[in-house]
Amino acid sequence: MSLKTLLRFSCKLRSFGTPKVLGNGSFRERRTLALPFNIYGQNFCTKSDPEMLTKSSPNPRLDLTKRRLLVNLSGEEEQFPWVWLRDSCQCSQCYEPVSASRLVNLTEWDLDIRPAGLQSVDCGVEIAWEDGHVSVFDWDWLASRSFRLEKRLEFRKNVSTPQHLWGRELLDEVPTAQYNDIMEEDTAMLDWLENLDKYGFVLVRNVPVKEGPVPALQERVAFEKMTHYGPGYTVVVRADPANISHTAHRIFFHTDLTYYDHMPGAVFLHCIEQHQGEGGETMLSDGFNAATLLRKNHPEMYKLLSETITSFRDVGKDYTQFDKITQLPFLIHNARGELSRINWSHFARDNHLDVDLELVEDLYQAMRTFDDLMNNEENHIRLKMLPGDMVTVKNHRVLHGRSELQGGVSGRHLQCGYMDWDEIRSAVRVTRTKLGIVQE
Repeated sequence: MSLKTLLRFSCKLRSFGTPKVLGNGSFRERRTLALPFNIYGQNFCTKSDPEMLTKSSPNPRLDLTKRRLLVNLSGEEEQFPWVWLRDSCQCSQCYEPVSASRLVNLTEWDLDIRPAGLQSVDCGVEIAWEDGHVSVFDWDWLASRSFRLEKRLEFRKNVSTPQHLWGRELLDEVPTAQYNDIMEEDTAMLDWLENLDKYGFVLVRNVPVKEGPVPALQERVAFEKMTHYGPGYTVVVRADPANISHTAHRIFFHTDLTYYDHMPGAVFLHCIEQHQGEGGETMLSDGFNAATLLRKNHPEMYKLLSETITSFRDVGKDYTQFDKITQLPFLIHNARGELSRINWSHFARDNHLDVDLELVEDLYQAMRTFDDLMNNEENHIRLKMLPGDMVTVKNHRVLHGRSELQGGVSGRHLQCGYMDWDEIRSAVRVTRTKLGIVQE
């Protein structure tokens, strides 16, 4: 028996109101009366019969002018376009539940299709389409896909965690997690990943002091993002540096791998050995917080950094020979106009500046102002990692740096790694489902 047939059968078994044929040959649903219009010989209800319906009844009806299904759910009138309903049919001919995929293309049905029959069933509504197809929709399923703005905003928050912006005050309560807990408990892993999304930074403590925990943590979540620095790469001061991090020089605030179109979403920095002298502090600044301040106080500078496209480049040899280049704005926004990525690295910013001459000085003023905001003591934190500490950072948002290693020679040893944010967001949703946390 098909999924569609089972669903229709179970719904009808639980229904108090089944359609019956009236003497004039038209359909009348026991809980939905009043039949003022007719399509292709079938009558449809457009308003409730107060004698037959309670205020809380879904009372499904059709709006011929707007081509929508109207239904009362949780005390609100919800509207669902016919074209969306047909496209969203959940029957076994149209939808594969294991892969959560449509089976029917838009080219295989008429976008102007109209219902030819409508009836309530206890668990939802059944729509018979004019081409003979039948769709059944559960009330809860429809309610969770409401087109009302407040419901759409709820869904957005469920997909993307609201960002908690911060400055120096974060030092008062640094987000932390325990390595063994993350590796052994799903709830601890979920807390870590959700805080990493919320704050853009979590300090993982009590990590084994050896190489290996970074790739183990990546495998716990999903898998590593491979780069031209190789798998589980290490950062030590060396005579043939392939990157500024391999030197004793101070490292300005930056996001990693700005020269990648698909920049890693997360960076893991595991301290195995720390510099024994002065310096070597890890510096972290919330780029979204700095950008918010810039937008508020210098909107023209924010606009310039959002619209000016520049080149970011990395050339050299490490795990492979590489010559990476990308051309992107400094501040990148998603399709809704929300800030989604900070592309900031003076190390990787190329000297080819693709901007009108009249804007060059203004652009440098904007860059300097953004830098000043991040370097302001109120807008960043400093911490000197101990062996066994791991700084985990949301690379699209939080910029990191390092103070100079005084003395030049250092045994400082980090193992680092990257992950794509898509994998982290997926792991969050998978773990919530595993733990029975309701989400859409």
